[in-house]
Amino acid sequence: MRLLQSLSNFLARVPDREFQMAAPERAATDPHPASARHSGHIRARQRLAEIFTPTQPLSRKNFYPQEGRCGEAFVGRNAERDRIIRALVEERAHVVIYGERGRGKTSLANLALAHADTAVFDVARYICSADSDFDAITRGLLQDLPRWSSGSRWFGTPPPAGPDPHDDATTPPPSRAVQLGDILAQVEFRRGSRLLFVVDEFDRVVDENTRTAMADMIKQCSDRGMPLSFMIIGVSDSVEQLLGRHPSIQRCVARIALPLLSHAEVELIVARGEEAGLDLPKPARSCIAQLARGVPYMAQLLALRAGQAALDDGRTRIRGDDLIAAVRAAAAEADPRIRTLYNTATGLERDAAALGVLRAAALGPQDEFGRFRVDICGSFLRVAGAQVDPAAWRRVIASGAIRAVRGGEPDLYTFGEAMMPHFVLQRAVLSRQTAGTTPSRGDAPM
Repeated sequence: MRLLQSLSNFLARVPDREFQMAAPERAATDPHPASARHSGHIRARQRLAEIFTPTQPLSRKNFYPQEGRCGEAFVGRNAERDRIIRALVEERAHVVIYGERGRGKTSLANLALAHADTAVFDVARYICSADSDFDAITRGLLQDLPRWSSGSRWFGTPPPAGPDPHDDATTPPPSRAVQLGDILAQVEFRRGSRLLFVVDEFDRVVDENTRTAMADMIKQCSDRGMPLSFMIIGVSDSVEQLLGRHPSIQRCVARIALPLLSHAEVELIVARGEEAGLDLPKPARSCIAQLARGVPYMAQLLALRAGQAALDDGRTRIRGDDLIAAVRAAAAEADPRIRTLYNTATGLERDAAALGVLRAAALGPQDEFGRFRVDICGSFLRVAGAQVDPAAWRRVIASGAIRAVRGGEPDLYTFGEAMMPHFVLQRAVLSRQTAGTTPSRGDAPM
């Protein structure tokens, strides 16, 4: 991949004077140039912010189900969407959606619910926090039940946490999952309807007992044939990381892993900026897609910031300097943890060998889940196909910037933070711009 060369070629292809020459002609034909441009500028920015929403997932209202246009705001994930709907509607199974940050897990869940026959489901949701335990989760779900259902009597009432004082002291108390199952068995729903409990950001739960209780609850629902399905959503490499190793629930859970989007799919996301009146040349869409590396969050962020930069300059056509402004903004908005990890791994970019390791991993070939291979060839070490300094590799591993894939093959690695490779690429682009260098056609990849 010649990412920096592609960006440099785009910068050279669209000269500034093209727009400087066009401005006087617009002014001569516009009787109210300042007010008209200002009004159009505001409308375009508002529409741009409606199209690109990197800070929040797409909600069901974004999918226009009432107009028969469900899913137009969503790109890709057709196979995953269909698998979720089949699991819920036909198989009456539970669903676990997992993957790295920024992949669109919550948006996918909302898309699947919008596509499904929602009249069949009564949906209750809960978003986990670090201090969420099983009682807090179930209390929140019960409180979110439709108000008309007989479950309203349980609003604000958690399942009993201890044994009944009238029971024989020698009898062990039932598990919290069994107790919740008893409560749900008494809840009456609409004739023919099913209940769907959506538990989002489950990876934030740190209490192992809560994870075990959730797995037990899923098994209880299946064993008792209850009209209830769970949809668990979280950042993870596997279902086992979220729910633990429970062989008894394997048969009743549909595993939905979210891979990276293809380059073409990311370009489709970026092209939606044209709905706001932007002119996005093919090289601009391609550059953003290369920088996004299959992550929809990053594609939206870069497209939004590039569009804002152009509109701030009174233009609708995206130029290379708009992309540079977008990269600079994305780097500035990066999670402080990522910046700290990057600085630690590279010694504030003074460790050139370690910097080379990160760049090799960020730019090299990866599989559909963003993982890359590390090969030992005698005294040489190759990271994603590029030869690196073995000592620098060990320093990077020690910093936590790169880690082995948990439960994966021994030579399979990934970044310690999902957005780290994007920050590495952003810093590389900005460093190249600061140095004022333009790679020649024969330059090797960074």
